[in-house]
Amino acid sequence: MLALSKRHIGAFAVLATTLSLTLSACGSSDSNSTDASAVPAGGSDAAVVALVPEAIAADGVITFGTELGYPPFEYTEADGTTLTGFDIDLANAAAGLMGLTAEFKNSSFDSIIPSVISKRYEAGISSFTVNAEREKQVDFATYLNSGDAGVVPAGNPKAIALDLSICGTKVGVLKGSTQETVSAPQLNDACKKAGKPEASITVIAASDQMPIALQSGRVDVLVSDSGNAGDVAKKSDGKFEVPAGALLNPVILGALTAKGSGLAAALQAAFQVLIDNGTYQQIADKYSLSTSVITTSEVNPKV
Repeated sequence: MLALSKRHIGAFAVLATTLSLTLSACGSSDSNSTDASAVPAGGSDAAVVALVPEAIAADGVITFGTELGYPPFEYTEADGTTLTGFDIDLANAAAGLMGLTAEFKNSSFDSIIPSVISKRYEAGISSFTVNAEREKQVDFATYLNSGDAGVVPAGNPKAIALDLSICGTKVGVLKGSTQETVSAPQLNDACKKAGKPEASITVIAASDQMPIALQSGRVDVLVSDSGNAGDVAKKSDGKFEVPAGALLNPVILGALTAKGSGLAAALQAAFQVLIDNGTYQQIADKYSLSTSVITTSEVNPKV
């Protein structure tokens, strides 16, 4: 989504973390999404409920578009049907505070924003980077810090980091992610300015195809959201690692809603209650994202 879920503009740096078994910045599945309902979480909060748009409150359900197969944010458990992940748990908890049940529709990452704009979904939560271009199209309620990280074969045989060492290598990014639209061009621009060969960018259609591309040698490095990158490496049975160093392009992630719908304010209020009562921290700890937490959720921050 990653992703590119995701990402911002920033100076070159290296990475930090470790990975899982599905990578990039969000993307996957086909546009014909499948429904997956989740159990509503806890009791409602009157102040939050008051902010929920009337039509959604009357329906009792908030529909989120998400791209499954992107741990630790949204994916299915070993049974193939149970949804889990930081975004899933957070959305369920927020929906409960709004007096709603969360329903999730599995969609390709690059189809979620258009589907929210067209009102096919009421919201999207899939590790989306908040950026100025997206804020022109949708409203955001922020919930987590992030940044770009790389994933390389164990031992990092080509000594690749998210700096000039990436020049001339084969880089994999997720279709529709900010790694595709922002980070890859940024890296190649730095390569050109340094008089080095540009990296060859491979755009991969779905998150679950990312580790396969790396393991097969189709790409030398994957560039993804730091949380996803760490999860991919962690679950790779020692096949992959995240190069040490700072994150590239630190950003903030947000859930998105239709522009002017008012739903972002309700989500922001729910996220803030979860932050203040400790539930948010518990969810972050569960998915090893405790270093990425925020203390204040915002609607459409200046980015």
